[in-house]
Amino acid sequence: MKVYEIMTIDVGFCSLGDDLSKAAAIMWDKDCGIVPVVDAEMRVVGVITDRDIAITAASQNRRPSEILAAEMLFRPVECCAMEDPIGSVLKRMSKLQVRRLPVIGERGELLGIISIADILRKAGKKAAKRAAKALQDISGRRDCSGCSEN
Repeated sequence: MKVYEIMTIDVGFCSLGDDLSKAAAIMWDKDCGIVPVVDAEMRVVGVITDRDIAITAASQNRRPSEILAAEMLFRPVECCAMEDPIGSVLKRMSKLQVRRLPVIGERGELLGIISIADILRKAGKKAAKRAAKALQDISGRRDCSGCSEN
């Protein structure tokens, strides 16, 4: 099974000039926990999670409406392609400890999102077992020795 068979294509996104309250509104409207951030060519340059919004607003003592997406310190974005096999995507999610990956085209443009939930809902039993294992791996405690996420 390939990513394009089960990915979500109706994805909300933000531009670098949008504030975090817009990202939160998208999360509310789309019932999701991640919003891709795109540049003028629709290339994915980052992602904002609900956790990012809460921690950034609290740590800076600012309202989300006062913080632009461009101010976020984006880590390099891990993505996948529409033709990627679900098994390899699950391995990548496990390794990165993420539940969702943006799906991009050849030029890096946003095409959708694939999540563990998509795989559990839409894939067959074999993929669902692998997704459950990946979720178990992702949910395990990270080794954060030396990082600020302890």
